[in-house]
Amino acid sequence: MKSRTNGPVLAAGYMGMAFFGLAFVVMGAVLPSLIARFSLDTSTASTLAGLLPLGILLGSVLFGPIIDRYGYKNLIVVSSIIAVIGLEMLAFCSTIGEIRLSIFIIGFGGGMLNGLTNALVSDASTDHSRASNLSILGVFFTLGAITIPLLFASLSKTFSYTPIVAGAGMLMTMSVLYYFFVEFPQAKYKQGFPINKILKMAKEPFILILSFVLFFQSGLEGISNTWISSYMELEKGFPSETALYALSFIVIGIGSGRLLLSVLLKTVSKALILNLSMLISATGMVLIALFETNTAAIAGTFMMGFGLASTFPIVLGEIGERYKDISGTAFSFALVIALTGNTIINLVVGVIDLESFPILVVCCTISIAILYSVNHIRNKRLYKE
Repeated sequence: MKSRTNGPVLAAGYMGMAFFGLAFVVMGAVLPSLIARFSLDTSTASTLAGLLPLGILLGSVLFGPIIDRYGYKNLIVVSSIIAVIGLEMLAFCSTIGEIRLSIFIIGFGGGMLNGLTNALVSDASTDHSRASNLSILGVFFTLGAITIPLLFASLSKTFSYTPIVAGAGMLMTMSVLYYFFVEFPQAKYKQGFPINKILKMAKEPFILILSFVLFFQSGLEGISNTWISSYMELEKGFPSETALYALSFIVIGIGSGRLLLSVLLKTVSKALILNLSMLISATGMVLIALFETNTAAIAGTFMMGFGLASTFPIVLGEIGERYKDISGTAFSFALVIALTGNTIINLVVGVIDLESFPILVVCCTISIAILYSVNHIRNKRLYKE
């Protein structure tokens, strides 16, 4: 166990996550302009948008074994440069094929950046501060994620998307200069890779249960951000402006929750925080389902986001503490299952009637609470034995 936290390394992780947040939302900000410029139909536009999570998934598969074998510095530099290349391609693309490639590249670089910054912050933290620091990491994702919409809102009347996206890419390049001067944690396995240890890890109930906690959590976050405005507009009769305005309170709720968590996780039981968080998130959804007022919409979406804030920092903190010697691979394993959940649960929304959306949200919160509690109780019993 480390006796102190490595400040410069944490700063590098926070910076990398902020830029992942920026890259993650750029597609949503640019898509309307791309539709207008290239006369895209809905089918083509949705196909383009689908390439981002595909790239993120592939990046999430690869980052863990690479950092465990070769260390952090090279990959954080390379993944940042890959994301920058994708942003610059997107800014100056002239064909649909170039758009497709640029979006996939952004997702691929961003996926590696997302995973390795989580693992990096975990490795740079003490056991006591790990979950708290991972919460702060989530705040930096929020800061990065709101940067692009704010830039577009303030500059789009004066500039096209090209200089805005290109400028964001150049800003991201600045982080690479900082990385060159940081002493990152060294590779854990310089003389080979512990295949047997990894295979053993993949069979352990501890990481399997927690990974499926993230399966439902990632799916819940995905459908909350993707479908809540459609549910409010089509099923509850809210004006589209109100529905979109309320959607922003999910992001605000997550950011607020992560700030509070960075303090609470140092003194309050993780199990208590996570279960209360799921209750808050479910209550927010129920408010929206039962009451058709603007106050209920804003309060409900804020509560949903606030409740969503705790799961990833808590679960990744526990995985990082348990698998310190193969933390990168363990994070890869968990995040791939999480992203799979995002995809599958989003598909479930397309199968069920949108009227049943609140039921799906509540079922996800219950699943998260049950799975985490089962793992928590199981570990306490094993510890006593």
